[in-house]
Amino acid sequence: MDKPIVVGGRPLADQLAQHTHGITAATVETVRTQVAFYRSLPEEAVRGDVTAIIRRNLELFVASLRSLRPPSAVELTEVRESARRRAEELVPLAEVLKAYHLGVEHWWTSISDLARPEDTADVARAGTLLHAHLLAATTAVLAGYGSDRALPGEDDSARRALFLALTNGADPAAAAQRAGTDLPKLYWVMAIHVDPHPDEQSADVDVVVAERRKVRRLQRELDNLGRDEALSVLSSSGGGVLIPILAAEPGPDDWPDSTRYAQLSRNLQDMERSIGAAVAAAVTVAAPLDVPQAYVHVQEILDVARRYGHRSGPVRLRDVALEYQLTRPTSASPVLASLLSPLDSHPGVLETLESYLDAGCDRGAVAAQLHVHPNTVVYRLRKVAALTGLDVASAPDVVRLVAALAARRATLPAGPG
Repeated sequence: MDKPIVVGGRPLADQLAQHTHGITAATVETVRTQVAFYRSLPEEAVRGDVTAIIRRNLELFVASLRSLRPPSAVELTEVRESARRRAEELVPLAEVLKAYHLGVEHWWTSISDLARPEDTADVARAGTLLHAHLLAATTAVLAGYGSDRALPGEDDSARRALFLALTNGADPAAAAQRAGTDLPKLYWVMAIHVDPHPDEQSADVDVVVAERRKVRRLQRELDNLGRDEALSVLSSSGGGVLIPILAAEPGPDDWPDSTRYAQLSRNLQDMERSIGAAVAAAVTVAAPLDVPQAYVHVQEILDVARRYGHRSGPVRLRDVALEYQLTRPTSASPVLASLLSPLDSHPGVLETLESYLDAGCDRGAVAAQLHVHPNTVVYRLRKVAALTGLDVASAPDVVRLVAALAARRATLPAGPG
């Protein structure tokens, strides 16, 4: 049996294991300093994924020093999966490989600093194992970037095809068979919008990387929510989701008041904390053959909800029924919208009117929201009457103003993000 590798009078594996934290931190700093792309990563990514995979590699190398053999493919699973995530985030492969080479170079320096003149043979053995580790890790990274992804890719493609078949009105039976799943009796049908993560708005972070990380977190949360049966098509701003309802309840008519919808609502709200960004979701229930119409419907509901300032949490049709009805386009819509045209050159007055109607005609709430004196609110509402001929003190005029504002909002973008 080969003797353990001893450097500086002690087993090298023990010395590196004892200083794992410090060596990992120094390696992370080396990579972040010398690899341009890693400098653009979010701080969260550096503290989390990057630090974790460097530490894991060091632990594998320490294990190699103990066993005197390079890591196996199974032991390198985390390295391969980490590389797969970097590929999804569009991190250049050359930058990842450079990071691995810099890490190994740093570890070699640490080993050399421990060595004595009489340790030449053991240092050479350590160098051979370190080189073997680098070769094995490089193979795992390359696999993560493509060569081992055929089966997962096929699975993702099949699930996406099933989503498209269901939402486009094609016969979903064949697509379900290719995806290896059975069609449920009902689906939760959702249209979601996700606000930008703070990293996407940071000048120090690559926007593409931040977006890809957010989408990956969102996909992971939806997979957890749907017990790996969720179907979705997502972008950094949201998308569509179908989650099978596998239990007997709820039914197509009683779902809005069901305990399962309440649980779904809590899960969606928890999702925001995991993603780090606000998530608004319009929700309904549909049988597989009714999904196309339901999917269009939830997209409309989400659009209306966002026009009325709904940025977070679930929303049903009943939650925005009046706003939904008022924003449906008719020949009267442009006529109603034109009632507010005189306010186009008075943005402060228009903003006050919008806030007043949205706040249920509570002048105090409007003053607090807009950070103005209550008398300013009164003055601006009088200005509305002077410019439009519609007085907020008149109930019939308030109805016309609400309808005019709804028609106007129907022609404008849904909101930021």
